[in-house]
Amino acid sequence: MSPMIPTSPMGGSVLIQGGTLVTMDAARRIVPGDLLVVDGRITGVGEGLAPPPGTRTLLAHGKVVLPGFVQGHVHLGQALFRGLAEGLHLMDWLRRRIWPLEAAHTDASAYWSGALGAAECLLSGTTTIHEIGLVREMDAIYRAIADSGLRAVAGKCLMDQGLGVPGALLEPAADALAEARALHQSWHGAQGGRITSALCPRFILSCSESLWAGTVALARSEGLPIHTHLLEHPGEGREIREALGIGELEYFDRLGVLDCDLRIAHGVQLRPSHLEVLAGRPLGVCHCPSANLKLGSGIADLAFLRSASNLKVGIGCDGAPCNNDMDMLEEVRLCALLQQWVQGPGRFGAEQAIAMATCEGAKALGLDAMIGSLEVGKAGDVCVWDLRRPGSFGAQRVSIYDRLVFGASKEALDWVVVDGRVVVERGQVATLDAQALARRPGEEIEALLARAALD
Repeated sequence: MSPMIPTSPMGGSVLIQGGTLVTMDAARRIVPGDLLVVDGRITGVGEGLAPPPGTRTLLAHGKVVLPGFVQGHVHLGQALFRGLAEGLHLMDWLRRRIWPLEAAHTDASAYWSGALGAAECLLSGTTTIHEIGLVREMDAIYRAIADSGLRAVAGKCLMDQGLGVPGALLEPAADALAEARALHQSWHGAQGGRITSALCPRFILSCSESLWAGTVALARSEGLPIHTHLLEHPGEGREIREALGIGELEYFDRLGVLDCDLRIAHGVQLRPSHLEVLAGRPLGVCHCPSANLKLGSGIADLAFLRSASNLKVGIGCDGAPCNNDMDMLEEVRLCALLQQWVQGPGRFGAEQAIAMATCEGAKALGLDAMIGSLEVGKAGDVCVWDLRRPGSFGAQRVSIYDRLVFGASKEALDWVVVDGRVVVERGQVATLDAQALARRPGEEIEALLARAALD
């Protein structure tokens, strides 16, 4: 089942009037004028558009109108854990902190973690997320996404084995897949098509061959994508060869995973030899520069990744404990800055970074027919930036891409629109209870820490 552009009454209508439209279409047009969204879909791009009665108007004169950011990899269920897993290598980070914390979630803590993370995503212009959720309490994450107004491709985390994994996170493969199927039936296409489902086995060594085989079978029967962590850390390949006697992609090839709609987080260790195993089959890759730096995983070579025709590369923040925020604009800036070191100044520019966060990120998720650019027929997912503010100011002759990537901050964000509905207005999330959001996450993390009893 492929995602469709929403057509239900969930979609709203809005006219964004008088802005500079950075369309991110194939021609990379930047045009002055209006953007009209009716019933959740873009119906006009240009000047002098006539909105139907009841359409809300946002005055964007002097402001920049951009497609909403597509965040290709995130863990909303970890949003409560910011700062609780510092200074650790990847496997210690998981075994000593992240897995015990995730195992201590309840429905309430998972919901408020999801709501907190969703709010932070929205407040930096993210309109779509690709979410690897929780083993338990995944329904709460879906509810938080629904309430926030985000667009999401999301699925429960699948795990049935692994050294140091708490018992609460280990599910028999059949039970894990049965719940994944049930959640798919409940949530795929919810909120007028704004929420769709994915299968999310955590990574190779946390899933048995039986679980991987079942994931492939379910992906094929339901037409679902597979989202997993792969080729993240320099020591990962060695551990997998020691355990399985075969490389990561060779293992996936044997099980049929590479013949599914596969999207991987990180891909830092992708090399030309891996492309030979892929044999031209498409692969979505989400680059997570902050997390890769914090966990010592390395810096991806985007020149190589983006040059391979079968690789579709986006960008994401990962989770709060390995970033430590979900500010997409900050992630885009870091991505561009790191490539000045990897490739040399001027070879990877701000326009390419914005593309990874919009149109190319949408392509990596298989959603480019729906989102990622401001074009008639696409979903009305838009963010509006005021780059005249002190922290984001630049001369008019400076490229809009450079001003956004190297000079702007999330404080310049005025509005975020998803499906034609205004979900962020001048620094406030309009869809969630601000007072509850300020109070409940703090209460839930204290109770969760008591349950987790960390060392």
